[in-house]
This record gives sequence, C-alpha cells and structure tokens, in this order.
Amino acid sequence: MPGLTFNKSHFQFILAMRKPLRLSGIVTNLGLLIALTAIWIAFAPTLIGGRASYVVVQGNSMEPSFHRGDLVIVQAASTYNVGDIVIYRDAELRTFVIHRIIAMEQDHYVFKGDNNSWVDTYRPTHAELIGKLWIHMPRLGKAMEWLRLPIHMGLTTGLLGGILMVSMIKPAKRGRRKNNPTGSFGGMLEGGLYLFGFFTLVFLALGIFAFIRPLTRSADKIQYQQESHFSYSATGTPVIYDTEVVRSGEPVFPRLTCFLNISFTYNLLGDPLQGVAGSHQLIARVMDEQSGWQRTIPMNQRTTFTGNSFFSTSTLDLCQIVSLVNTLKQETGLRANSYTLEIITQVVMTANAEGNQIVDSFEPKLVFRFDEVHFSLSAPKGQDDPLYLSKQSSANNSNLEANTLSILGWKPAVLTLRMIALLGLVFSLSGLSIIGIRIFTTSQQDQEAFIRLRYGGLLVNIYERNLVPPSMLIDVTTIDELAKLAERNNTVILHMTVNFLHCYLVQCNGITYRYVFSNGRRGVVEIESPRQEIIEYPISANQNNIVEAQPDEEELFGYVISKSRIAKAEVEQTVILRKIRL
Repeated sequence: MPGLTFNKSHFQFILAMRKPLRLSGIVTNLGLLIALTAIWIAFAPTLIGGRASYVVVQGNSMEPSFHRGDLVIVQAASTYNVGDIVIYRDAELRTFVIHRIIAMEQDHYVFKGDNNSWVDTYRPTHAELIGKLWIHMPRLGKAMEWLRLPIHMGLTTGLLGGILMVSMIKPAKRGRRKNNPTGSFGGMLEGGLYLFGFFTLVFLALGIFAFIRPLTRSADKIQYQQESHFSYSATGTPVIYDTEVVRSGEPVFPRLTCFLNISFTYNLLGDPLQGVAGSHQLIARVMDEQSGWQRTIPMNQRTTFTGNSFFSTSTLDLCQIVSLVNTLKQETGLRANSYTLEIITQVVMTANAEGNQIVDSFEPKLVFRFDEVHFSLSAPKGQDDPLYLSKQSSANNSNLEANTLSILGWKPAVLTLRMIALLGLVFSLSGLSIIGIRIFTTSQQDQEAFIRLRYGGLLVNIYERNLVPPSMLIDVTTIDELAKLAERNNTVILHMTVNFLHCYLVQCNGITYRYVFSNGRRGVVEIESPRQEIIEYPISANQNNIVEAQPDEEELFGYVISKSRIAKAEVEQTVILRKIRL
C-alpha cells in the first residue's frame, strides 16, 4: 500500500469540517439556550399564556412619540399610575386604544392622546387595561402587517424552511469506523455534559428568579360593585300623553304638572362584604353651565340604611325651579337658552371584608335640561343610560397571601419555585458530578477514550499504516502539548492504531510531532517506508567509493516494533537499531 501524506490544504479542509470542542463552546451553547428560553418567556403572546401583547399603531393621536405603523409591545401590570402609556379596550368603539393616563377617578382611568386637545370620553376600569408600554419599535408594525397577507406569509415560510433544510444537509463523513465504542462512549459523556449543564443553568436561573421575589404579597384588592337606578313619574294629561301618568324618559311640562315624583334604588354587590351600613340623601342642583351659577336644594333629610340595598322616594316642585330661574333673570339680567337640573343621591357606605374596613361614597345623577316650557331627560357625560349607573370599586386588602409568578399561563407559588429550583440544582449537580467522576475514571483507565472525549473535535482517524518518512520527527511528552501545537498551526491531530499502540501525529512545516502510548505506557514507533519499497543497491568489491551514513548522535531514529502477522499482536522485545547504508 503506498504511503499517505497530508499537506496544509488537507488540514484546512478537515478543520473546516470539524471544529474543536472546548468548554467555552459548551458554555456558550448552553447560555444561548438559556437566553432563547428567557426571550420566549418574556415575549410569548397572551394568546398562548404569555404576558406580552402586540399592537400596531394606526392613528396619530400619540405623535410625535408614536407614529402610524409602529409596533408597540405591552405587558400587563398590577398597578398603573398617572403618566403611564397604556393600551386599553374601548367598549364603545370596540377597538384598542393606546393613550396616556392623565388622571384617576376612583376605579376608572382618564386617558388622553399626547397629540389630542380633548380627553377620552371612555373611562376604562383596571380589568379593561391590556398592559403598560414595554417596548416601542418604530415602523416594525408595517412589516408585521405585510406578513399578515397569506401570500407573503407563505413565501416567507417557504424561504425559511428552505434555508433550514439546506443547513441540515451535511456531507457524509468518510472513513468513519463502523464499530467505534470509544466514540460512542465519548458522545454519551458529551451529551450528558450538555444535558446536565443545561439543566444546571436553567434551575440556577429559576432559583435566582425565585429567591429575589418575596414569599408573600398583599392580597388582591377586594372587588365590589355599586348600582343605582332612577325613575320618575308625574300626573299627565291624556290629550298630551298616551296615559294619565308621565313615565321615565318622557318630557315634563310645568304648565301641566308641577310635581315630579323621584324614585331611587341602590344595590351593593360583593360576596366578601359584611356588615354593610350607611346613609343617603337626595338633593336637587340647578345650574347654568356657561356662567357657572348653581343652587342646591335638599329634597329630604339624610337617612341611614343597613344591608346591601335600599329604596328612596321624594317629590320635587318643578314650578319652584322655574320660579327660581326667573328670579335669577330679573335680579341679574342673566339670559340663557337652557339650564340644567341634577337630582343627586349622595350615598356613604361602610362595610367589612376579610377583616378590612371599607368606606366609600357614591353619587349617581338624574339630569334634566330645561327652559321655561319643559324639562327633558339628558344622559350625564360618560354615561350611556341616563337612568342607570354602575360603579366598579375596589378596596385595599391588608391581608397577606402566597406570592405567585406567571410563567406561560402557569401561576405557581414562589415557595414552590424555590423548592423546584433547589431540587433541580441538586439533581443537575449530581449528574455533573457523576459525569466528572466518570471522566476522571476514564482518564485513569482508558487514555484513548479520554483523549477522544477531550480532543474529539481535533482528531482525524487514518487507516494507512505506512507513511512517508518525515524529514524530522519529534516526540512530545503529553497529548496536551500535541494539541497546543495543532491549534497553534491551525491543523488537526492524525490518529492511527498500530497493533496495540495508539499513535497521534501533527505535521506542520515538514516536521512531524508525535505522541504514542499503549496500555497506559508511552511507547515509540518509527514511521518507515514499506518494506517492499526498500531498494538494496549491490556494492561492487572493486568499487572504492563507499559512503556509509553513520547515525548522528543527536539524530533520533526511534524504535521499530515489528508487526506480527498472527491475529494476536505481541510486542517484540528485541530492539533493533537499523543503519541504512547508501
């Protein structure tokens, strides 16, 4: 079999196919996996249990900070403050709105666009808030809108799939051993190292995340709802009305009837509320919105109540209201086309809930617009039904409860996460310790397996056992030194087996560096030309010029271990020092 030589181009090609595996590379890959997992948890959409919501800006109400086509990512928050940019769902417009909180009215939030001169008419509650601004990506929303089109999504998916398939196609490795238990052993240890290292980083990150969170937190706010319903009636004239009674929603004419009967119903909804009590009073307020004039008239005395509901009635003299306005005109000369009459129920409520004292107020209004001729029902600002008002309220809860974290829709307790993290770390570190012990044992018992495990990315197996003799051969003391030479010269380590010997070679600049061992002992083997290629030149007895190449004392010839042709190789104990004569 002819000799085999490796030049620099061969080494560069092999290096391009097989990169060295180092601890830093393992840590980098594990760190990348952890980073990808953290990114997924942070950016997972709410539709699949995540915390992030993605909205594309469609208007100009938030310019110059936000423009049409920008992508906004928000995350749900437990509290929202004045000045926060928040996305909420407008039930009236049936769309999502991104505006800034400018005020809070009890449990409702007041919003306004930075580029608007008016305040949003809709007052969302905490439950209607989608999330607080987290990340703003200018113009990226246009790209997402482009991807929403089916044809664009199909083209993009096909392109990415093609790139992935091409990247997965790898040329078949040539010269691989069919049965290589050593490589399988190294692969198992390497895979285990990756697996347990990954779990160690995951549980370590989980532990840090869990231990910086408190075990308890303040209990959720106590939710309750107050409802009110107004109704009114008056004596009617069959010629003017359908019946003899003026019903809620119909206009009232003072020339036909002066007295308006007002009825009010109150309900308090909330399961944890106990010991509900309070007081209420009806008042009438006449006002001119343009001049700011107003006059308050009590309709009854303040009355106490107990329980979750009460019913109240009172009568208002509309003719007295008209007379009051006429007196205002005569005395002040004020002329207005119309005035406003507000009938307000002032409710003060107290209750107990889970050991917490709750005190709240509620002031629903029944509003009329009137002039000298008639009173007509009007809806208060921000209220759809002029007769019905509902107020969602909440109270602080001084109790403590187990703190929880939201992970892709799962809300485990912090204590549970701490226990999982600790047990996971024990399991992962135990696995790493077992692998470390196995590697140490391997290094002591099977040096070839240890070398393959440590420098598997640098090794190239060769099967030609006859190499062209190098111009210079140098033995190194350890495999580590040989690996340093391979990395320094950007080459690979050639590995071949000569009977029971494992020979590792590095060729560079005409010099061959070698490390040989067998059964835990270092050995030396000489790379020589095949026997059939040795040509013996006969020397004539009459020839005078005979040149004998005597070995130099500093020159290393090595030892030749003869190959046995029987199945079981035996070590030749005789050391042959061969001199080559020319």
